[in-house]
Amino acid sequence: MRPLLLTGLLVAAAAAHGQAPARPRPPAPVRPAPAREQPAPATPPPAQPSEALPPPTAPLLPAVEPPVTGPDDTALLRALLWAAKPAPEEVRAIAIEDVALLGDARALDSLATFMWDPNPRIQQAALRAVALFQHPRAEEILGNVVRHPRMPDALKIQALNGLIFQRTPTARRTVQDAARDSRLTASVQNAARTVATQWEATPAASR
Repeated sequence: MRPLLLTGLLVAAAAAHGQAPARPRPPAPVRPAPAREQPAPATPPPAQPSEALPPPTAPLLPAVEPPVTGPDDTALLRALLWAAKPAPEEVRAIAIEDVALLGDARALDSLATFMWDPNPRIQQAALRAVALFQHPRAEEILGNVVRHPRMPDALKIQALNGLIFQRTPTARRTVQDAARDSRLTASVQNAARTVATQWEATPAASR
């Protein structure tokens, strides 16, 4: 019995060993799904030096251009400023007479205002400058000086002598009228007669 029992036990043990269920494998660890890669934010380009920046755009409104002055305008304005600038009377008198050397008739109105200067030397310089112009406005200024009741006689006589250089019939008539104007002083009337005589002797007066 013992060998048979031992053999049965061995067979049963072998069968049990062959039929034993396999031990279940532990489940494989679940790997988490990889996160989606987010696109990296765009980095701004490096700032360039100020010299490389483009120039600012022009304004929408048109630019107002300063008035353009020619060389003649600049010279005239500069001469008038020198004439009106406070200075000794000798300097101002020369500056006023230099205005006439430009030959610009637009200066005549400014020269006429200098005749109201309280300094007689400035008045005479302004009248000499006006007399250098052969222009209708110069003739008008000289005639107004002769007829003006507040102008000094010395300035009226100087204006009469300047009218002869205008070489116009109207200037000659102004001199003749002054010679007969009883509102003028005797010295001014005599000066007008003298200028009229000189005019008669001038060949150009017959033109």
